[in-house]
Amino acid sequence: MSRNEKSDPFDGDAAKDLQHVHEPQKADHTELEVGTLDEMDRDEPLSHPHRQRESKNIIVRCFRTVIPPGGLISCSFTLCSSTLGAGILGLPSAFNNMGMASAIIILLICVVLTIYSLWLVAYAAEKTGLRTYPEIVEILLGKFAGYSISIILILNCIGGAVSYVISISNFLTPILDDDATPAYLRTWSGNKLITSLIWLVFIWPLCIFKRIDNMRYCSFIGVACMVFFVICLVENSCEYLHKEKWRSDIVYFGTGTGPIETLGTFLFACQVQMNAFEIYHEMAKPTPRRMFVYSTVAMCLCGFLYIVAGVFGYARFGSEVTGSILLKYQPRTHGQHVFWVAYFGILFKLCVAYALHQIPMRESVYHFINWDVYEVPWLLNAAICTVLASISLILGIFVPTLNTVLGLTGSFCGGFIGFVFPALMFMYTGNWTFSKIGAFHYLLTYFLLISGVIAIFFGTIASIYSVV
Repeated sequence: MSRNEKSDPFDGDAAKDLQHVHEPQKADHTELEVGTLDEMDRDEPLSHPHRQRESKNIIVRCFRTVIPPGGLISCSFTLCSSTLGAGILGLPSAFNNMGMASAIIILLICVVLTIYSLWLVAYAAEKTGLRTYPEIVEILLGKFAGYSISIILILNCIGGAVSYVISISNFLTPILDDDATPAYLRTWSGNKLITSLIWLVFIWPLCIFKRIDNMRYCSFIGVACMVFFVICLVENSCEYLHKEKWRSDIVYFGTGTGPIETLGTFLFACQVQMNAFEIYHEMAKPTPRRMFVYSTVAMCLCGFLYIVAGVFGYARFGSEVTGSILLKYQPRTHGQHVFWVAYFGILFKLCVAYALHQIPMRESVYHFINWDVYEVPWLLNAAICTVLASISLILGIFVPTLNTVLGLTGSFCGGFIGFVFPALMFMYTGNWTFSKIGAFHYLLTYFLLISGVIAIFFGTIASIYSVV
């Protein structure tokens, strides 16, 4: 169950010297230059020891034709599914705290920086030849950094999973709020019982997959469900604005600590780097350029949905929205019956996002004990994933509010995972000089690093302050 020596060709003392990384595969390999995308982009696919065999089942082959593994649709929608979830449900409240204009600007900046950071992590994966976030950080920055990112990934995945449990509980609140519902199910314990049953039936089976590409069909359907929810939100908001006109309590530029407290929500909403390495290595032809293209498609779609959901959700409810947007709708109300379909679509999407958060958490745990997930027996892997998912469920049952989790997880963990470590990995892959990488990469990488430090420091303090 230990890692294959081929996937870890360095010792700790050689962390910064990567010029011989690919010598086992190609003796005359020359070091790739940062500034030239053509030199980083290979036309032939990397050898992958765990590629799926062609199935003889005609139905499976049809699905694989429509959504081929490792292709643009598969990877882009898996990236979308990794980040679309509880974050979008908290965005109208975030727009309320930050102000509409400020929120749109910050969201656009986060989307652009996320696309660039995904290119950076793909470049680091290309240079090192390693598969997981902790492995790459350890070989570039040392063992302490490798263990640190493992801990941060575990905390982030737990926080993300907790946010999904809270969102499922919020999803049930308006549905169970009816006189025809048994009295017990309308209580706190009844709500949590149904939440736990949903976890057992729909979430747990998804958490035991070994490969992230196995979930591409679920990811595609989940993203489609989230798009439908946003369409319903826009339609409801337009109906309200047509009758009641523009709300007078809309704020365009927030003041005080509200904007800083909300920063973590935006970082959480754009955080996809934790699944990026798995997605990159399961591409049909993994190259940094393709990762850039796929991530651009994914994050542009996410950014568009985020802005639309934030603007129309905030325009509909104004200062009244202070938590999950799900709590503001009642499908039984006249004119909101379409939200029945949207709600169950969101439920499916939350289940998929929950399972996607378990993959980097599992990889981080295995990093501590020096295991390779592909060599771990299926039953043992399933048992460990079950324990990890159960911990998230228990915490999610007892944590009260969604925005608290989004703020803390997004600011602290998101700042490290999405901004700081991708920038540092790029700096430590070698040839880090202004003349060799150019002004664009040099300045943008430092901007990414500084933005992450600001988000970690100020965002975390503001989130803790809001709780206290």
